[in-house]
Amino acid sequence: MNDPVGIVGDDAPWLDGNGVAGLLAEVFGVELSAVVRECASCGTAAPVGAHRAYLGAGVVLRCPGCADVAIRIVRLPDRDVVQVRGSWSIELPRP
Repeated sequence: MNDPVGIVGDDAPWLDGNGVAGLLAEVFGVELSAVVRECASCGTAAPVGAHRAYLGAGVVLRCPGCADVAIRIVRLPDRDVVQVRGSWSIELPRP
């Protein structure tokens, strides 16, 4: 798919957030695609699966409303580097 908002670039390829659900589960240890995130920039509240995922040196999820950065993930050989933005509410089951 191409960037429908035109913020990142008209020819920037992207997946919906469900396309990186496996990566998010590996990094956070829980399924996140149904978790609702509220954007700090535009106030859009949408499930992570509805965000646009851009792949490059890492993964960047962007708000479906305004294309602001929601999360950046870079996988290094010895660790994951994660930057999360906006308001996230996650319920984690206890073992």
